[in-house]
Amino acid sequence: MNDDGAQYKTQTLAEQSRRPGATDEQKKNAVRYVRVFWLLVLVMLLSSGLVLPWKLVPLAIGLVAFVVGIIALVKLARRRMGALLPVLVSLGLVITFLTTLGLGFMVAIWDQTVTYETCMRSALTLDGAEACQAEYLPFQQMR
Repeated sequence: MNDDGAQYKTQTLAEQSRRPGATDEQKKNAVRYVRVFWLLVLVMLLSSGLVLPWKLVPLAIGLVAFVVGIIALVKLARRRMGALLPVLVSLGLVITFLTTLGLGFMVAIWDQTVTYETCMRSALTLDGAEACQAEYLPFQQMR
């Protein structure tokens, strides 16, 4: 009892660890989120090579995948489903974040991206493609 007469119930770590484990349905639900997350990541990566304006599709898929991945990670952590799945989902979240960031940057510089893609489409040889890269990609100019 404290000074104002209220009693606080305290739990020891042993009592807290005796919480009932996750049910099979909860585990299946968490694994379902992981599957949907990896499917979205795969679709985003496969469609990231599209040209503008279709480049907006993998950008939207990437944003959805990031949200689903965070939900999946939280579900895995609450269900205590081992160490491998959370590590794999975390790795997928890093991949999703970096790819989505790159796609967002390409959309942000829309005009330059369209010009570069047009140049690459018209390049008939490897020398033509290298010329487009040298002219339009800023990191190619630093060599």
